[in-house]
Amino acid sequence: MSAPERRAALAACPFFEGLSGEALDELAAGSSLVRARAGETVIREGEEGDCLYVIVEGRVRTEKRTPAGDSWTVRFHQKGGVFGELSLLDRVLRSATVVAENDCRFLVIERERFHGFGDRHPAAGLVVTRRLAERLAARLRRANEDMVTLFSALVHEVERRL
Repeated sequence: MSAPERRAALAACPFFEGLSGEALDELAAGSSLVRARAGETVIREGEEGDCLYVIVEGRVRTEKRTPAGDSWTVRFHQKGGVFGELSLLDRVLRSATVVAENDCRFLVIERERFHGFGDRHPAAGLVVTRRLAERLAARLRRANEDMVTLFSALVHEVERRL
């Protein structure tokens, strides 16, 4: 994949929207191209993460394991989507497994490269960091809503059995 194609793929990704051409060029130059075949696990829940994936082609599903060990599909991502973004912040264990639904191509940006990028392009680094914060806030809100829903269902079930 050529440098202009990488830049175009990043520019088309809402996660990087509004970055300058110079910033996109540097991110594109520091990215690597990774391929996955249909059915292949791209990242695995519980492994240490160190990079963000931008979907250039294809579709992936994000899965979580239940306490019983069953797989549960949380969401789907396709061209222009990103996953693994929390790994840009710290060395956290992956919170989910991501599996290629069909043949996929990804641009991968490693944490260390992203940190260097932010040092050289602080305004662009701030834009991306704000997007990360927005995603985290949205996930926290959803988790809170889910907890209230589950708690209400549990209370209802207990009351029903009494």
